Formats: sequence, C-alpha cells, structure tokens
Amino acid sequence: MTKRILKLLGGLSGLLIILVGIIYFRTTQIKPPTTGQNKSAELPITVDANSVASHLAQAVRFKTVTQQNRADTDWEVFLQFQDWLKQTYPAFYNTVNSEQIDSYAQLNIWTGSDLSLDPIVFLAHQDVVPASETDEGWDYPPFSGEIADGFVYGRGSIDDKGSLIALLEAADRLANSGFKPKRTLIFAFGHDEEVAGSGANAIAHILKDRNIKPYAVIDEGGAITTGMSDVKGPVARIGVAEKGYLTLVLTAKAEGGHSSTPPDYTAIGALAKAIAAVEAHPFKSGMDDVTIGMLKATASEQNFMGRMAIANLWLFKGQVEKTMRKSAVGSAMLGTTIAPTIIEGGFKENALPREAKAYINFRLHSRDSIESVVEHVKSAINDERIDISYSKNISAEPSPVSQIGTGPWLWIEKAINRGFPGTLIAPNTVLGGTDSRFFALVTDEIYRFAPYVFDATDIRRIHGLNERMNIEAFAKAVAVYYILLESAGNPQ
Repeated sequence: MTKRILKLLGGLSGLLIILVGIIYFRTTQIKPPTTGQNKSAELPITVDANSVASHLAQAVRFKTVTQQNRADTDWEVFLQFQDWLKQTYPAFYNTVNSEQIDSYAQLNIWTGSDLSLDPIVFLAHQDVVPASETDEGWDYPPFSGEIADGFVYGRGSIDDKGSLIALLEAADRLANSGFKPKRTLIFAFGHDEEVAGSGANAIAHILKDRNIKPYAVIDEGGAITTGMSDVKGPVARIGVAEKGYLTLVLTAKAEGGHSSTPPDYTAIGALAKAIAAVEAHPFKSGMDDVTIGMLKATASEQNFMGRMAIANLWLFKGQVEKTMRKSAVGSAMLGTTIAPTIIEGGFKENALPREAKAYINFRLHSRDSIESVVEHVKSAINDERIDISYSKNISAEPSPVSQIGTGPWLWIEKAINRGFPGTLIAPNTVLGGTDSRFFALVTDEIYRFAPYVFDATDIRRIHGLNERMNIEAFAKAVAVYYILLESAGNPQ
C-alpha cells in the first residue's frame, strides 16, 4: 500500500515537473521584436514643427462645435473653416475633386492612374465637442489655439483637428511634389461625428452607390501610447474593431397621487427595480481574438508573472480576465457594458409622478448585437409594465473585425516601423464611437490609428480640460502620414 502511494506521488510529482517545465519554456519564448531595434526613424520629409503647429492653432480657433440639436449649431463657421482649409492647402485642393456632402461634409478624391486598385479612404472630422470660454481649469481659453510650452492648446487640437490638419499637411506636400498616385486616395471629412455622424454616413452611402469598395479605411481611434498599464515602452495600438452603440429608454407608468398614500406599485419604484435588474444581469464577457492579440503583442514588456500568464493562457486565461475586470477599461474590453445615464421623473417631493424614465447606454461587444441586447434587457427586467424603446439618437452594431497581421495591416505596420522603429504594434478594440463605423457598409478593412505619441495624461484631456497637442509629436505625425499616403498611392 505504501509503495503504491509513493509510486502515485512520484507520478504526480513528475507530471508537476513537466507542467512547470512547459509553463517556463513557453514563458521564455516571449521575446521583444527585433524589427527596428536601435534604428533611427526613416522620415521622407523634414517638417517645420512651428509652421504646422501654427496651422493647427489657427484651425482650433474656428469654433466648429456641434450641438445635439442640429438647429443649435453655427454652421456658418464650418464654411469659414473650409474656406481657410482651401486657402492654406491650395496644392491639395487644386489636385483633388472636392464635393460637398450633406451640406458641410467634404468628399475629396485624388484619382489614381490604376483604377483596378481599390482606393484607400482617410477619415477625419471637422467638428468638436463644446467647451465654455468661462470653464474653470483651462490654462488658456479653449478656442484660443494658444501655443505654449511645446503644445498647441485648445478644443479639437487632438480630437480631431489634429488628424485633419496633419493629413492635409502631408497631402499638400505630396501634391506640391508632383506625386501621381497609382491607387485612388479618398479623403472624407465629416462635420458631425460628435453628435450623429450623418456626414460620414452620407459619404459611405455615396461610395456604395458608386460601387466603390475600399481596400482599407483609416480613421481616429488608436495611437502610440506610453506609460499605459504594465507596458513600459511605446505601443502602437491599431483599432481593428469598434464597439457598437445603443441607448434604451425604460418607461414606467403608474397612478399618480399624494405621497402620503402611496400604492404598492409606483413609477419611480418600478423604474428603480428595472435598472437594478439590468445591472444585476451583466452580459457574457471574456477575451476575444483581438484582446488576446493585444496581450501577446505587448507581452514582452510585462514582468515575468505577466509574461508567464500571457504565454500560458490555456492555463491562466481565467485569472487574466479576473485581473482585467478590476479596471473599468479592462472590463469594457471583455464585454458589453451597461451604463444608466439619465433619469427623468417626479416634479414635487410630496407628489407621485405618473411616469418615470431611465436611459441606459450600452457599448456592444462584437459577440453581441442590438437585437440580442434588447432581448437580454427584456429578460432581465421580466416586467411587461416596463416599456422598452430606442432613444432617438443613433444606434450602431459592433463593427466587423479587420485583418490582423496581413492585408492592409502590413501597410500600416511598415509605416509605423519606419517612423517609430522598435515600437510594439498591437491590435485593439476601440471602446468609443467613430465615423468609421458607417464604412462597414463598403468594407470590412477598417483601421483606427493616428500616428501620434500620447501618454495617459494626454488621453484624459480629450473632451476634457486643457486638451492639447505636443508640437514635436504633431510634426512627426505629419511625416508618418506622408509615408502612409505615399505608400498607399504607390503600393509595392
């Protein structure tokens, strides 16, 4: 009996040693990429940082703010901004065929010599979110376009006039050089990305009507980040997917009356239970191929325990997901999120309202759909007295997932390696919404990436106080956009 137990223990010990060996071996196979290590950037042009910063600052001064109610937006300033663009970038606008779409969006087509090549579409948007001139906390007025301490300050300096101006700076230089693209290049500049995206939507439908099927679409949404999470070095995060968007309105109705004699069923009480029920039934969550690809691409910069977990997801996947769920961003990457954002109901403290409403915003993971989310919410509430309807704002399904490691990805990867040698390159899911979502109508190959270097503090400024663009980073982005445009126009 004792011999049998010893033999069993010996066998288990042997299996444990083998298991540890496998885990250790797989961990040691994670090595930093060799591409671009100890190399200098190969930039095709020299960009005067002060000159391009001045143009960005001027662009910021146009108060192209979109309001939720279209009638409240000052559209005249958009036309003034577009006049300034044409005066500032004459070579570009004299080269492309420019069309005005949906009144204020621009569709600019630089026709290539080889029409058998599917075009590449570059997106940027003209509008910005509001910022009050009296907002406390701004170091400089939000529409002053102040240049100070190596930055251009102002609303839209990053989102998204940064991309718009950097693209035009690069494209204007190409046009001035006499560049003749083989592939058609399309520049689509929406005017209301921050509220509805009707301009981008209209452009996407025009491309479909003209039977134009882009090889790829490039938009905002990803960048080169430093000092994020446990990753030490810079990471180029290319958004290959985008979460969907849905807001549902829950409405509870009941008898009104005096608060001194409340019935068992009240509108606010029923609504509160419905909200609690939705939050108590989270959606299925877990790592998908994009998240796994992101972790593997950045694993070499993790500490030993992090590398071990990522190299052996077959064993540690659950623990990695548990760790990710500890942060709001990590949790959002794993599944559809639930966010009650607005409550309406009640008008007097001693009166029972006859109706109460709640707005719940969902950001849909690629495994879910608008239909499945609605069914999930109905099942969670399980009360036919609660009316569930769509809000009047736009809804969007999750985007398709673009190719990783092949196709258009390689074109972007080469440009990053030239401009930012040694930078890790990782796929990413964009948690917010961009104009690119509309272009799923014409292609699955949508990549959300702008060649800027940001740290965590830069990212927090987007839509917030003291939004600003680093001047040197902006100048380099112009050069890398030049690489992207040149290589897109004349593919090897």
